[in-house]
Amino acid sequence: MNYHIKSLCHQGAIRKNNEDAISYGIHKELDVAWMLIADGMGGHNAGEVASKMLVDHIKSEWHKVSITHQANWQTWISEQLNAANIAILSQARKTIDQQGMGTTGVLMVIENNNCHLGWIGDSRAYSLKYSNLVQETVDHTMLQELVNKGAISAETAKNSNTKNLLSQAIGVREKITVETKTIVLNSGDTVMLSTDGLHDYLTEQEICNYLSLFSDKKDVCHDMVSQAITQNSRDNLTVGLINLSN
Repeated sequence: MNYHIKSLCHQGAIRKNNEDAISYGIHKELDVAWMLIADGMGGHNAGEVASKMLVDHIKSEWHKVSITHQANWQTWISEQLNAANIAILSQARKTIDQQGMGTTGVLMVIENNNCHLGWIGDSRAYSLKYSNLVQETVDHTMLQELVNKGAISAETAKNSNTKNLLSQAIGVREKITVETKTIVLNSGDTVMLSTDGLHDYLTEQEICNYLSLFSDKKDVCHDMVSQAITQNSRDNLTVGLINLSN
């Protein structure tokens, strides 16, 4: 499998610092690709610490994966996000300026046309298959929980000023519930990971159009970020794209 990967992590037009983070890699022996996106939160720049700790943890654990490692990737993803949660929470409890810090996280592993996802928070994964865009993750927000219960409509949640109040984050409390799923990909399909500073300011049609243009000859990450900033994004913006080909 060939993986064409591009990403961009941008401070944005308003924020004085960048609390987003993204990392990815390919295990050539296993022919497995991974990508992680994170959106940190917390005062005194602690959000940067939380998102960096998550990225560093996943990088470290990925280096331990060997050719003999026959992973249940959903289990591995869940274990790593839970371990990072405890590490970040422990760090926050030791440092006054970092108390209350946390981060979202979406971790993806692609092996043999199977895309394994695990997430906490409101950073997202989308897939584009045959020009059909699907949001693969469900936000862990207070409003989304009301949508899930049928108390409010998705449209009401989308237009609310409180749509980004998280119901779960990594590093905030001892127990989290990592949501996981596996989707089947084919040659030509694209997966996108993004933080809310990007996807909240692009329509699904715009995202679909950009992903349709993405190829080894066309990097659309800068165009997506620029468009979201033009459409009044006031947050950090991060996007990561993986396109598969045989």
